[in-house]
Amino acid sequence: MTVMSMASKRSFNAKGLRLVAATAIASALMAVAVPVRAADADPALVRVTTLDDNLVSAARKGELRGGKVRQYIDQAFNLQIMAQIAVGAPWTTMSATERASIVDALSRYTEARYAYEFKDFSGQSIQVDPAVQVRGLDKLVRAEVRQSGEAPLKIGYRLREYGGVWKIIDVIYDGVSQLATQRSDFAEAVASGGASGLVKKLDAATAKLK
Repeated sequence: MTVMSMASKRSFNAKGLRLVAATAIASALMAVAVPVRAADADPALVRVTTLDDNLVSAARKGELRGGKVRQYIDQAFNLQIMAQIAVGAPWTTMSATERASIVDALSRYTEARYAYEFKDFSGQSIQVDPAVQVRGLDKLVRAEVRQSGEAPLKIGYRLREYGGVWKIIDVIYDGVSQLATQRSDFAEAVASGGASGLVKKLDAATAKLK
């Protein structure tokens, strides 16, 4: 499987749900080119490389199913913030139960997506830029996924600090923000079926990846 096919934008509806996992998967499948020492590195950089390392290890051990991948995702991403931004204004009128159901569905989908993409683990390489960029409250970690005979796949991870911990809140794939893409996809599902409608759409997409 090529890098581009691993990062392909499969959809959960006709217009296409391109979640953050779609691009993060591409980098997580790779071996980080330069080891990062947690004691010396920026915490945002450590967050990204730790996610990569954990997922590569799970793929090699055949542990893509069974909860470990979801654990890594929950540790690395702030899924609640991602869901809130993607849902937009309707989020403020939803109950705590509805919000939790969306976050949980997004986590299940992301876990299934990683496991699905990892099944064809192969030998690409990644170059993570150790120079972390600061953009207001956020930090940006850049990387390039490389495979012989193909143009590099450029990935950017946007992270923000919550309670002293840096979490991924967006992934930019070749200049395209996945959160920006999700807004239209999520808005359509919420408009037609509310929180439960979005959960059903996400769960249907998850089922297709089993």
